[in-house]
Amino acid sequence: MNEGFIRVADTKDIPPSQMKEVQVDGESVCIANVDGKYYAINNICTHEGGPLADGTLDGYEVECPWHNSKFDVRTGEVTSPPANEPEPAYEVKIEDNNILVKIRGKTKSSPLPELELLEKIRVEGTDVMSFKFSKQDNQVQKSQTTLLSDYTTGQFAFFDIGGVDNDPKGPIRHFTISSSPTEDFIMFTTRMRDSPYKKRLSTLEVGAKVKVRGPEGQFVLHDDHSKPAVFLSGGIGVTPFRSMIKYATDKQLPLKIVLFDSNRDPVNILFKKEFDEWTKLNKNLKIIYTVSEDKHDDNQSITTANDWKGEYGRINKAMILKYLDNSLLNNSIFYICGPPSMLKAMQSLLQEELKISEQRIKVEEFTGY
Repeated sequence: MNEGFIRVADTKDIPPSQMKEVQVDGESVCIANVDGKYYAINNICTHEGGPLADGTLDGYEVECPWHNSKFDVRTGEVTSPPANEPEPAYEVKIEDNNILVKIRGKTKSSPLPELELLEKIRVEGTDVMSFKFSKQDNQVQKSQTTLLSDYTTGQFAFFDIGGVDNDPKGPIRHFTISSSPTEDFIMFTTRMRDSPYKKRLSTLEVGAKVKVRGPEGQFVLHDDHSKPAVFLSGGIGVTPFRSMIKYATDKQLPLKIVLFDSNRDPVNILFKKEFDEWTKLNKNLKIIYTVSEDKHDDNQSITTANDWKGEYGRINKAMILKYLDNSLLNNSIFYICGPPSMLKAMQSLLQEELKISEQRIKVEEFTGY
């Protein structure tokens, strides 16, 4: 009898020292083969949501590809930070060549809140959309809706929109919350792709209900406001900085913030209208926009190169030194958010060229799925 077990893969699908992501009762699970024995833990890193099956397996230790947290595939326990919460582990059986994983019992005490979609906003001339949701589910007890009032700027949440089939990354995605806790809605902003999840997301109608789990993540604004914050963003990586800047502006925090926002061209600068308004309200806020391309499609109604008043080129040492004096360089906490290539380049710029210590650098990676 295999009551409670479901078949997830064939043994030949996962060679020794390899891993594979599978779906078990709607959950993303990492199956690992260690010397012919198979183990299963949750696939979503408890630190920042990285996909463990895309990482590396060394003996019984799986390393997350995003921020290098490590877990024991036998127990799910954390073996190396930055993660500090263990992964759920699953019981595995092998019958013939079938890998069977036991479904974990569902609890009745903690239903996920369902938030109502209030508005969809498409950024003209781009593939970016923002989705605004209600801030609470009246059907769920307040103690269970921790996301709604308790999230911190820069954190993310998991969104189960339902109706997603055959997506290789699974039916659930996590997004940075681009709204501030001071606003009366929950918002995330994302690039739309051809994945089954994104296609389903684009067709959601206003009034649809979406299950949300969170908040999670440690890419959050520091509490010591005597230390300035320098944000380095690339493209869609600006989303956590919108949350942080809006919060600091609404609360009038005594925190100096400098944002370097790098984009392909002016039309791809997200939240520019809001940012420009907030610089008028927040004397401690300065934003430097830079674009990497100086040619634009004449058929698009966008800012031309001759109209552009910002910087050109990617963020580099000369650009940073142009806007940051020694006091800012020596005392600031630096935040980097963007695609992997940008993140790597900015880490190298800060640590190797500007000699900023690793302890003063926070990073968040966008993989673009």
